[in-house]
Amino acid sequence: MPVPQLDLHADPVELTAALVDIPSVSQDETLIADAVETALREQTDGFEVVRNGNCVLARTNRGLGSRVMLAGHLDTVPIADNVPSRRDGDLLWGCGTSDMKAGDAVFLHLAATVTDPAHDLTIVMYDCEEIAAAYNGLGRIETELRDWLDADVAILGEPTSGEIEV
Repeated sequence: MPVPQLDLHADPVELTAALVDIPSVSQDETLIADAVETALREQTDGFEVVRNGNCVLARTNRGLGSRVMLAGHLDTVPIADNVPSRRDGDLLWGCGTSDMKAGDAVFLHLAATVTDPAHDLTIVMYDCEEIAAAYNGLGRIETELRDWLDADVAILGEPTSGEIEV
């Protein structure tokens, strides 16, 4: 299957729909990781991009004195007749729309569109969050790419009913 093209400059709702339309059930995230990696390499300036399994990481190294990490997972629960995405008025429906492809879309959009950041930025898109922790890509990143997790603040786009979790 060809790698889907993502437009990181698109409206984040459109980008969310494009991400939802790429099936990415846990342990089957290769296609979405390929799409995210390609888009980050082709549509961002000043980012170092690395791939680790089906985790995609990108960061700037502008020496800005502080670093913000934006992190989200690429996988979803099993598809239940909810791919491709669909719209109903102002609502977007589809597998992973809120958990957590909308957050991923915002983070990817920011990576491509913020041209004069106040902080260096790290983007972490990881695999296998929806299943047992032993498979979670963050554990692999912590072991194999530890310095990619260094930041002054980290924001995860995981939905939490609008509450901050620490």
